[in-house]
Amino acid sequence: MEETIKIKEWINCYSDVVILTSKTSSENLEAGKALLLSLRKLNKNATLLEAEDCLSIEKALKTTDKPPQADFLISIKEGGSKLSQLFYEKTSAGLNLFLKTDGKELKKEDIILKPLKQEQLLITVGIDCYEKVPFSLKEKSNFILNVDNKTSNQWFGDINLIEYDKSLDEISFEITKVLGEMFFEKEVQLNFPSPAVMSLFKKALSGLNFNKKLDILIAKLSHFDFIESKAQIADIKFILEKLTSGFFSFESFLLLWEQNSSPLAVKGVFYSKQNQENIEKIANVFPSEKKSNSLIFKTQNPGLQKTELQIINILS
Repeated sequence: MEETIKIKEWINCYSDVVILTSKTSSENLEAGKALLLSLRKLNKNATLLEAEDCLSIEKALKTTDKPPQADFLISIKEGGSKLSQLFYEKTSAGLNLFLKTDGKELKKEDIILKPLKQEQLLITVGIDCYEKVPFSLKEKSNFILNVDNKTSNQWFGDINLIEYDKSLDEISFEITKVLGEMFFEKEVQLNFPSPAVMSLFKKALSGLNFNKKLDILIAKLSHFDFIESKAQIADIKFILEKLTSGFFSFESFLLLWEQNSSPLAVKGVFYSKQNQENIEKIANVFPSEKKSNSLIFKTQNPGLQKTELQIINILS
């Protein structure tokens, strides 16, 4: 999606991210928690808040809509020196502050400039109108990413990721994929052995999707993907290691690829940390080899899509 490119740019801009959701449905909370975990893996200072709790606190404190009186605070550490006088002079270029002290000399490091307005990114999940955003968050947030699937949403964000035909889990996963790409790029260019493997990994990452019913992450690589990236089938092992490295919080993972043969055959790896029963279900249908929590298998199917649907039917 075009919006996800913009999302990547804005998430890069902020260290502090607040996710605001509503406790009116478990779907809201689950989608918010998934984003929270992904952002924290990116070392973002991420917080998950519930709108109802924030609004009730503001009401109890009788918060008004008055803006703060100042944007910055200048603090002066007196230490061994005592500030006796302060006056200022306005110039065409700006403002000069004059400080008179008694005692020790005042040093440059004793003067601190601190912004009073915290710069943060606000991600709303399942919040359909701006009025439901607490005033305190409106004042602190410089940018709003509005994530929702309701037709009642008023598109109040700077970016509006609104998709009526998808669940909030599916929409938040689109953001998680962007965060995953940012995470792996940050890891010293993923320590990739070659640009070809890097290219193949990005293709696998961009095509990730998940089956909500089965809670399975799915990636597919076509024969053309290998040709375009100049990667080899042997590079699949490295791709699988990265995709199951822990960034994506899924217990099960399916990776399918087209083997370079005539005719093309689809091979795959099914990985599951806990559900050995699903591994056995696939092993009973396809020629396979089991290794720990993984199953490597080969099919006679001519296409990736057909193989994916067949495996989903086997596991359903």
